[in-house]
Amino acid sequence: MTGEPAERRPTRHCYKCGREIGPDETICESCNRAGMATPSATQYHGTIVVSIIAGIALMAVAASLAMRGVGPYEGQAVGFQAGPQGAVVATVSVTNQGTSSGRAKCRIEARDSAGNELGVVVSITPEVAGGATVTYDQSIPGVGGRASSVGVSCQ
Repeated sequence: MTGEPAERRPTRHCYKCGREIGPDETICESCNRAGMATPSATQYHGTIVVSIIAGIALMAVAASLAMRGVGPYEGQAVGFQAGPQGAVVATVSVTNQGTSSGRAKCRIEARDSAGNELGVVVSITPEVAGGATVTYDQSIPGVGGRASSVGVSCQ
């Protein structure tokens, strides 16, 4: 057998026009008339990695700026009363000690005279303007015993 050895690597197709090209090429001569070098796979992947990292950094900065001046929140139970079906209805007052408006996540718990927890509910407050206080009622369902106090902690 004489002649040139057959190319063992499979041929590829031009990513612009689909013509068959050699295994080490990415674009055919017709589509690359200027004869410019094409970027390598490492360059493509590096560009994507840098773009992803830059996008995550920009999102972190945007989130930080969006949350600036919100909270901390101070919550307290103004009062409470027995509600229907063993529930306790607590009147909660929440103060935004920051400069921007936001919503707090508050944990409201009913306790008996010994300090044992009878029931808990986690609620999101209505919008609280910076430096303002909002008061609302929140039901704590399933309180089996008689509550003697209600505690509030907000974030």
